[in-house]
Amino acid sequence: MQLYIQLPTNLKLFELLLENKELILWWKSRDEREIASFFLKNFPWEVMNELSPQYEVNFVSLRKLKQIDNNITNNIQWIYYWSDNCEYLMPTKQELEKALNLYEQANKKYFFKQWKKWFVLVTPYVWPKMLERAKEALDYLNSIWAFEVVVNDLWILRYIENNCKNLTIIVWRLFHKLLKTPLVDTYGNRAHVSWEKAKNATPNQIDEIQKYIIENQNEFYNSIELSLPTFNKFLDKHKIYRVWTDFMSQREKLYKKNYDKWIDLYYPWALVFTWRLCDTSAIENPSRWNYAIDDICPRTCRRYDIFYKLKTVWYNLIQRWNSAFRSEVDIERLDKKFLYTKKNRLIYSPFISV
Repeated sequence: MQLYIQLPTNLKLFELLLENKELILWWKSRDEREIASFFLKNFPWEVMNELSPQYEVNFVSLRKLKQIDNNITNNIQWIYYWSDNCEYLMPTKQELEKALNLYEQANKKYFFKQWKKWFVLVTPYVWPKMLERAKEALDYLNSIWAFEVVVNDLWILRYIENNCKNLTIIVWRLFHKLLKTPLVDTYGNRAHVSWEKAKNATPNQIDEIQKYIIENQNEFYNSIELSLPTFNKFLDKHKIYRVWTDFMSQREKLYKKNYDKWIDLYYPWALVFTWRLCDTSAIENPSRWNYAIDDICPRTCRRYDIFYKLKTVWYNLIQRWNSAFRSEVDIERLDKKFLYTKKNRLIYSPFISV
């Protein structure tokens, strides 16, 4: 199994990758104090009064990956770079040049010769101001190699189609949606029987009604837009052959189906929501709470790691920039055939960072 890594917007992770690839994949260290010291030294913006749940999720998910493939640290090949949600984290041309330079050095040290083939730029959904920054970065990539680019909106998709013929488009999770619900994804197989059906029913009949609801509920939520002929026609029209979806541990059937397109599966953080209103920017300035970041981004997300303490659920819920994510670590539920199908990719994100 090959491992594809998404590195976030902070170039510090590229420097750590170049120094030692084990620094972003911490399964060799057994001393918690050593690990904590590493994070305090390299990620001071992440540490609050208590350690962020991101680290727990990182350790657990890496352990589970290694249980599937003990040699997985030697199988890192592909880098997905940048953020898929915040347009103000879209890289400038200069940042992109530096990232490519660091990645080229890392590939010469660890991986293989055709390094350009294995670099994918992730782009967020954008508005006019940041679209201009995106155009500059895309033009630069288009001028040097046939890179893959992840798109999350029609503006960037159409710009690539019209102006960047060398680039290959991947449709990301804001285009290709996966329905999520607390009924299935948090509480498992439960169903509420309406009063009209339950008032004259025996307990056994209520159980049968619940089973029927759950069966149909699971069938519905074990589907993605890629199952729809209309969505496939859209992909074919734009010559898109690869799409992205989140890993959800309660969706076993979803990953056993045969699809016409190739799948990028994102692990271990599933997107809960994203919007233009950035709650994170309001931490230091409450007046920004209900406003989109139209002109100046204060980069509050570089100084805070927001997470929610939910006592009634098993997963961790965090907020990064203008988006929220929930942890989904039970990768052992995934069909092994999916993991070892060469055209599919498992995209691992060590941290949701900036």
